[in-house]
Amino acid sequence: MKRVSLILILFVASICAAIQLNLSNEIQHFVDIGNLLISLSENDSQIGFVYKDNRTNFTKIGFLRFKSSDTSLIVGGAVGQSWTALMRVEANIYGLTPGQYSFDFVVSPARSYVNWKINQKFFFANNVLNFSTYERIGDLSAGFSRIYMRFQNREIGAYRLNEGLFAGFFPYMIGQTGEEGFFMGAGWMNGFSGFFSFRSRWAIQDVSTFIDPFVIIKSDSVSFGVRAEIAGPNLRGDLLFTGRQVLFSVSF
Repeated sequence: MKRVSLILILFVASICAAIQLNLSNEIQHFVDIGNLLISLSENDSQIGFVYKDNRTNFTKIGFLRFKSSDTSLIVGGAVGQSWTALMRVEANIYGLTPGQYSFDFVVSPARSYVNWKINQKFFFANNVLNFSTYERIGDLSAGFSRIYMRFQNREIGAYRLNEGLFAGFFPYMIGQTGEEGFFMGAGWMNGFSGFFSFRSRWAIQDVSTFIDPFVIIKSDSVSFGVRAEIAGPNLRGDLLFTGRQVLFSVSF
């Protein structure tokens, strides 16, 4: 009955307010309505306040003015049977080195963690370096990173999954920045392992989703997982399934 009540609360709140939902070893749900912050979990409901600040930065080149970055800051806290403090920092960088940075900090007596997500591109003449990582450190820790590099018409890169690291190449690619393509490589994850992945993009109207399923092959086992990113107007979502762990967060 307690879980049913929590699901009903989450459903109603998701319809009427901006939300952030995190799922790891337990559901945690933040709702902000103006400066009011509500924190919901399976064991506690809390209420408090949140402060928001959004800024746009510009760079001048002679008489021209270009937007260089957008930044946002959210700081809040809530109390109930216990307490929770949170902070989110986000930045979008434009220009010759476009990048997206997002950091979430959550502190409470029950559990504390930090999430960060980085997507960064660098261009050197006809060469490209595309780096992305999604990481969580705290009561439950997991991470997934991808590196794509095109250098002198060679497309090489690496993947990292938790403690495993795999180097290899991209025999098939789509686009100029390595956002989509097939990767095959080998490395070490509790033993010598082969790693295969195919990252693809799916777009529906203004919502774009990158799906990166992967398989890890060892001499005595085969395991599967998936990394997914979703982005749209006022929408952000991340999923990491490693076969043993699930990290999921969405905000809109």
